[in-house]
Amino acid sequence: MADSELEETTRRAAEAGDAAAMTRLGGLLMMKGERDEAERWWRRAAELGDAAGTSNLAALLFERDPGEAEALLRRAAATREPTALHNLGFIVSKRDPEEAAKWYLMAAQRGYAWSMYNYATYILDSNADEAVRWLTRAANTGDAASMRKLASLLQERDPQSAAAWAQRAEAAEQRGDP
Repeated sequence: MADSELEETTRRAAEAGDAAAMTRLGGLLMMKGERDEAERWWRRAAELGDAAGTSNLAALLFERDPGEAEALLRRAAATREPTALHNLGFIVSKRDPEEAAKWYLMAAQRGYAWSMYNYATYILDSNADEAVRWLTRAANTGDAASMRKLASLLQERDPQSAAAWAQRAEAAEQRGDP
């Protein structure tokens, strides 16, 4: 399906009231640089309770209106949607690292690799073994940053595993993986 065809099909579903389609349409519009229209669709999706649309809207608004972005993310996080949990952790991390860790852990438990990494980083000094477990889970999702951090942490205790993770990270980075 061509991009224009995909957008047209998604737009029809969004106009018919499909909140998930509104969220997808917002994403397609953002990729084209059409921020204002993306914001309108994500607002509509958020009004219908779509957690992903709400989270996307919050990310778009964060620099312009951090208070609204946080309020939106708190609403979306109540659904336990992983991106919303992670983004809420990010927003509160500067002023309340412990609260951020709580949100990161919830997202990590739902398989969100970036939250696994952030949570592991938060607990590293207090519980290195648990941090290694979370980094391993994140690395196993293909997250190159987690592979690098894990390789660094394992350098002294398991140099062979450290080297293997470093090689996997390099390969992932060469493929352009995050």
